[in-house]
Amino acid sequence: MTNNVRGVLTQEIDGETHTLCLSANEWCDLEEEHGKSTVQILKAFQEMAGKEDLDMRFLRSMFRAALSYGKPGITHAEAGRLMQSCGLVEAATLVGRVAMLSLPEEKPTGKPAGTKAKAT
Repeated sequence: MTNNVRGVLTQEIDGETHTLCLSANEWCDLEEEHGKSTVQILKAFQEMAGKEDLDMRFLRSMFRAALSYGKPGITHAEAGRLMQSCGLVEAATLVGRVAMLSLPEEKPTGKPAGTKAKAT
């Protein structure tokens, strides 16, 4: 279940409901952990998802960050156990969903795409 307004997703894993979100705080934690910007982290995740080359540590790190929104202080080991319980594909899907929900929506400019300002 998602709450698109806040970018929060809830998921039952091992009979327990977990809240996942990548808010500004979780993105900052990921930036600090990986030494990369949010955009670089997103690109790395997209590249990993598009290949059959799973980086387990990276996926677990992102899964832990998303879980930490609803469960502050969750360890990498706890996140790994939950990731294993729900399955790697489902964990990657959840991370991808909360990552997309965390991004700001594009605001319409009021002009159709491809139009130029008139010269005066």
